[in-house]
Amino acid sequence: MNIEILKELILQNNDPLPGWDYQKKASPPYRGKYDIEAIKRTNPKVASVMIMLYENEEKEVEFPIILRVIYNGIHSNQLSLPGGQFEEFDVTMDQTAVRETSEEVGVDEMQIEVLKQLTELYVPPSNFLIYPFIGYYPQVPEFVPSEEEVQHIIPINLEAFLEAEISSFEYDFSGNIVEMPGYDIGENVYLWGATAMILEEFKEFIKKSITL
Repeated sequence: MNIEILKELILQNNDPLPGWDYQKKASPPYRGKYDIEAIKRTNPKVASVMIMLYENEEKEVEFPIILRVIYNGIHSNQLSLPGGQFEEFDVTMDQTAVRETSEEVGVDEMQIEVLKQLTELYVPPSNFLIYPFIGYYPQVPEFVPSEEEVQHIIPINLEAFLEAEISSFEYDFSGNIVEMPGYDIGENVYLWGATAMILEEFKEFIKKSITL
C-alpha cells in the first residue's frame, strides 16, 4: 500500500464517518451509546489522540500504539494511541493531538500532518471526551518514548490490522471477570476499550477510502 496514495484517498473521503455503528463493535459490554452533544454540555475533560501513519524502512505503512507507564490512575499500564489532555495553550483539538504525539513518541511535531478527524468518543470511567485524528508522518520515524509516560512503542502494520478480527478475552475488574472485545496483538496482550473502539471506526474508514 503506497502511503502517498493512501493519504490522498483519506483526504478525498468526505462520506459520513462510520461512527458509533463501528465503535460499538469493540465496546466493552458495560458501555452504551452517549449523546455527545449532551456530554459536551456537562463540561467533561477533553483529550486528543492520533493514528499517525508512516512508512517503515520496508515501505510498509504502520502506526504506533504505546504502552503507558504504571501510575496511580485508571489508564495505568494500558495500550493506547499517542495523545493526551487539551491544554490552555492549545488552540484546537488537532493541535493537542500533534503536540502530545510528538511528546510521547519523540517525533518532529512540525512534520506531522493532520488528515482527518474521526468521531468523538466519551470515556465514562475517566470523564474524558476523546477527539481522534488520523495523521501522516513523511519519513521513517526514530521513536523516542517519553520516560514519564511511555513504557514501550509498538508499531502496528496497517495491512495486517485491516485484516484482523476482534476477539474476546477475560478481563478482571476488581475480582469480577468480564468478557471483553479487543484485538489480540500477541503473547496474550490485548488492545481494548476506547482505543479499540477508535481503531474499529478507523479500520472501516480506511477500507471505505481505498475502495472509493
